[in-house]
This record gives sequence, structure tokens and C-alpha cells, in this order.
Amino acid sequence: MIDYLDQKIVSHMCNGVYSYNELAKLCNAGRNTIYRRIDKLEKRGIIRKRIMAIPNFDKLDLSAIIVGINVSIEETEKTIAFLKKQPQVKFLWKTYGTHDLVFTMVCTKKDVGKCIYSLRTELARLKINITDFDTSGSVSWEKIDLNPPFYDHNFKNSK
Repeated sequence: MIDYLDQKIVSHMCNGVYSYNELAKLCNAGRNTIYRRIDKLEKRGIIRKRIMAIPNFDKLDLSAIIVGINVSIEETEKTIAFLKKQPQVKFLWKTYGTHDLVFTMVCTKKDVGKCIYSLRTELARLKINITDFDTSGSVSWEKIDLNPPFYDHNFKNSK
């Protein structure tokens, strides 16, 4: 289990990219304390550090396609393993709603149809039975900070 300070750190990290100094100010703690806590959270597997850039798709002539699929429970792990190997798949979620798996593919605008067709063809070749395959093409996104912060809603009574 993690304590209140760790929860605040994780909450702020979910809302954006901050330096150790910025997190220290946000969490009302020392920079070295934040550094040590993040190191421990990483070692425990609670967080992973990554450097990530989200490109301007329009300027790069790219499209992001959101795909939702349904597969049998027996084929879920096989499907996930396949999708993880696909270079155009950038985000992948196992969900418990309308679809079993939701993922984002990034393709050039002119190749969106070919990208979707190739994925469906390869899934069929692997004999993965897709019972639902929904797409939303040419989406763009921007990060929106949530208000109130995540920890205020979920953790304020867990001190």
C-alpha cells in the first residue's frame, strides 16, 4: 500500500509532466523526498518513467484511429500479444465496457483504410474471432487537466 504523499505524487504525475522541484512544491515536501519516493514507487512497479511526445498529426499527415474490438476470453491474451507487436498500435487498453479491447493506431492519412484492412486480415489469418470491430478515424486529442485533482477526490480521507 502507498501512503498519502505517494498518492499525491502519483496523482500529480497523472496530470502532467513535472520536475522534482515542481512536484515538491505541489506536494509540500522536499525535492530529495520526492526523488526518493519516486525511486521507490518505480522499484515497486507502481509507476514507470517514460519520455513521450505527442506529435501534431495534421502537420505530419497522420491520423489516429480508435478501434474497439470484442474477442472471446480464451483469445484475449493472444490478441493482446499480437497487437503489442504491431508498430502502428500506440495505445492499448483491456476494458470492461462496450469492447473487450480498445486501442489507438497511427497511420498516414492516405493509408487509414489499408491500415484497418490489414489489421483485420491479419487477425483473421491468426484465426482470432473478432465479434465486434468498431473504428473512429481521424481523431486528434489534447490532454485536459482534471479539476479537482485526482487525489483530492479519491485520497483526501486516506491520510
